[in-house]
Amino acid sequence: MVKIKRYLDKDMRHVLRRVREDQGPDAVILSNRRVDDGIEVIAAIDYDEALVRHAMGVAPDTDTDINSDILAEMAATDNVPPAQKPVEIVSADLTQQPVEEQPMESLQKELSSMRGLLETQLSGLVWNDASRRFPLRVQILRNLSRLGLAPDISNIIVDRIEPADDIKNLWSAPLTALAQALPVIDDDLLQSGGTIALIGPTGVGKTTTIAKIAARFAMDSWSDDIALVSADSYRIGAKEHLTAFANIIGAKVYSVTSFDELSETLARLKDKKLVLIDTEGRSQRDRDLSSRLAAYGRNADRVRFYLTLSAATQEAALDETVREFSKVPLEGCIVTKIDEAAQLGCVMSALIRNDLPAAWFSDGQRIPDDLHSAARKKLWLLNQAVECMDASHPRIDERTMAEEYSKQSFAHAQ
Repeated sequence: MVKIKRYLDKDMRHVLRRVREDQGPDAVILSNRRVDDGIEVIAAIDYDEALVRHAMGVAPDTDTDINSDILAEMAATDNVPPAQKPVEIVSADLTQQPVEEQPMESLQKELSSMRGLLETQLSGLVWNDASRRFPLRVQILRNLSRLGLAPDISNIIVDRIEPADDIKNLWSAPLTALAQALPVIDDDLLQSGGTIALIGPTGVGKTTTIAKIAARFAMDSWSDDIALVSADSYRIGAKEHLTAFANIIGAKVYSVTSFDELSETLARLKDKKLVLIDTEGRSQRDRDLSSRLAAYGRNADRVRFYLTLSAATQEAALDETVREFSKVPLEGCIVTKIDEAAQLGCVMSALIRNDLPAAWFSDGQRIPDDLHSAARKKLWLLNQAVECMDASHPRIDERTMAEEYSKQSFAHAQ
């Protein structure tokens, strides 16, 4: 028996969904048209065109189209047997119900997938063409990638050097350009002292770095000129760790648990030549980070803030850390754990991209030996980067290289 139903709703998507839910995937759409109330669709299950033509009085062998008005009338009246009489579906609020994927959405997904495939193939062609036309330039990009340098920074470096036409320039010229691009400051902390606060995530080596700075300063000053302030009330044993270092050089440790207490303590220590504040480690994603940095910022007129970054951290996390901790005015940064990093290009990329100057480098646990002035050790850092590369033997995926560098124009390299 033919079961014809008329569906009316605000748009085609809702109408088709209702047809599918009501009549199933075997439903046949007899007609569709726009009416004053929206979209009207006439659908049937167990559809027999000959039976419908007979009910309409149309000869079964003619080419006469089945009129939509007549179909609608059949669906709305008793012109079909009761078992075939449809139920009119009017507009309803379907926003809270799950909507099945429609053909257009499926087509869009297919097109998106095809586009991604074409882009991948095209990037491979561009990279292969560049490898044939500019082999030295491409090899420089490979070398910088092995250092861990990000593609955007590698492109900046390559653009700063002369066109690569000599195999001798595969390393020397790019490393020289990288050294020039790396931002550093000639920090006078060990000579002039001041009130210094080290901020940064947990586990980057703030306490150990404070001990190194204090020990270096004590070599040319009296221990009474130095004060260490522990503002870390979260990490268990934080004060004890700092006190153990302070006892070695004969300095005193002050512990604070609130920002008001910190301000009061700094006021009492204003006659000290060097005051080092060991802050609590906070993740760059900590919800309270902004408020705590704002509280530290109230002392920005008398405190110099240094962001402490671990060279062993992934590049994306470094960028995120710099962005979040820059909410206080930063004097510069201290790069720690250089000896633990597999690639130093990540931290160098973050410094260049965010224009954050490095003040100090730290590469070990020895106090105070493993602390170096960034301004005097740029070439040393690059040498360490090459040594890290040689030790870790990073593998270069040509497909990844093609995807990352295909957008780089090689036309100007001619």
